[in-house]
Amino acid sequence: LMAIYSLAAIESEEQQRRRWQIELEFVQCLSNPNYLNFLAQRGFFKDQSFINYLKYLQYWKEPDYAKYLMYPMCLYFLDLLQYEHFRREIVNSQCCKFIDDQAILQWQHYTRKRIKLIENVTAAQQKEQQQQQINGGEAATGGEATAATPNGNGAAATSESQQATTPSLPSQAPTGNPQQQLQVNGLATGTNMKMELN
Repeated sequence: LMAIYSLAAIESEEQQRRRWQIELEFVQCLSNPNYLNFLAQRGFFKDQSFINYLKYLQYWKEPDYAKYLMYPMCLYFLDLLQYEHFRREIVNSQCCKFIDDQAILQWQHYTRKRIKLIENVTAAQQKEQQQQQINGGEAATGGEATAATPNGNGAAATSESQQATTPSLPSQAPTGNPQQQLQVNGLATGTNMKMELN
């Protein structure tokens, strides 16, 4: 690795750009299991310098570099190539074919699964927005509701907003007038409420 870094230090800008392009193309080739099988059958994965090169290429996993990859699956295979067991098994054509078939199935169904996931997320967001609008509408209309509901005594209970806006009456001794007594106790009938508001 030190030799690679020292080589990079003496490279010109044009040479660094060319090396970057070559490494970008090579890393993306690793997404093809048949290419991995080709390399394994020719003994590249037994060469320690090539294995070190694969370790060096892991810098493509960093976000600053990964954004240039058109086939991000290559990073998964790059990770697998760090293991000797995988490098040994990829020589087998049946193993290669199995991996290739699984990759093709993933690509075939990826778009459909992706669209379904997006639709589910969109539907959930729309449902949440509708629920928030309904809750907001109820909160806005709740303060304006003037309809009174009868309580167990047959008298109508006023809404909380009306109670908040209606000035509280001072406590007085009940007079002989039954209508005034109901108003003092806070239990006004519907006709009395109209009279009081007027």
